[in-house]
Amino acid sequence: MASWGEVDSGVLVACRMRNLTKLVLLLVLAFPSELALGQEQASPQNDQARSPVQAVETERPIALKQFGIDILHQQRQIFTFPWRAAHGSHWKAVAGVTLGTAALVVLDPYTEPPFHDRTQFDNYKTGPLRGRNTTLAVTVTPAVFFVMGLATHNTYTRNTGLLAAEALVDTQVASFAIKQAVGRLKPSDIPPHGNLRDTWFKYEGNLVNGGGFPSGHTASAFGVATVIAERYRHRRWVPFAAYGVATVLSLSRLPTRAHFPSDIFIGAAMGYSISHFVVLRRQ
Repeated sequence: MASWGEVDSGVLVACRMRNLTKLVLLLVLAFPSELALGQEQASPQNDQARSPVQAVETERPIALKQFGIDILHQQRQIFTFPWRAAHGSHWKAVAGVTLGTAALVVLDPYTEPPFHDRTQFDNYKTGPLRGRNTTLAVTVTPAVFFVMGLATHNTYTRNTGLLAAEALVDTQVASFAIKQAVGRLKPSDIPPHGNLRDTWFKYEGNLVNGGGFPSGHTASAFGVATVIAERYRHRRWVPFAAYGVATVLSLSRLPTRAHFPSDIFIGAAMGYSISHFVVLRRQ
C-alpha cells in the first residue's frame, strides 16, 4: 500500500501536469498568430548563404497540388535511409540514436513502473492529457499556420504550415510502418506489476494501431516543432518554445501509459530527423 507521502506526491505531480498541459495548449493556439503577425521574413529554407534576418524577400508559395507528390518523394527518402546509413551516411547520428534507444529499452522495466503501477495516474487516460487532446494539438498547428498565412498574406507562414503538414504525414507513415513491423505492447496492455520486459512482437491490435514502438504522437510533435524551430530560428525564443511544447506533449504519453520511455525517445529522434534532413531539404 502506498504511503500518504507517496499519494500526496502523486496528486501534486498530477495537478502540476494538468496546469502545464493547459499552458501548452494555449501556446499551440497563440504560437502561429504571434509569428504570422511579425514583420520579419526569414529566408527560404534552401538559402544557406544568408541569415534569415538578412534575407527579407518573400518566398515563393509552395503549390498545394505538389503536396502529395512531395510526400511520395519524401517517403522514398525515408524508407531508403537505412540503406544509405549502412553505407556511411550520417553514421554518427544513427549510432547515437541506436545506442540511446537500446539503453532505454533495457531500462524500460525500471523507468516505467512509477507510472505503470501507481493508481494516481489512472485518470490521465480521460483527463486533459489524453491522446485525443495531444493529437489535436499537434494536428491543428500546421492548419493554424496555413490559415494565418492566408489571412495575413504572409507566404512564409503559409509555407511553414504546409511544410509542417508534410512532416506530420511523413512521421505518421513511418511510425505506422515500424509499429506494424515490431508490434510492441503498450504499458496499458500489461497488468499492474506485470512483465515489462517481454513486450516485443506481442501486440494484437488492429491495422490502424499496431503497437507502442515508436510513439507516433512524439514523432509528429517533434516533426512539426522542428519545422517551426528551424524556419523561425532568427527569433531566439521560438526553438525553445517549439521544442518545449513538443517535449511536454511527448512526455504526457508516460502517465497515460501509452508508451515506454524508449518509444518516446525514438519517436523524438524520428520526428527531428525527418523534418531536418528530408522535409526542410525538399528543394
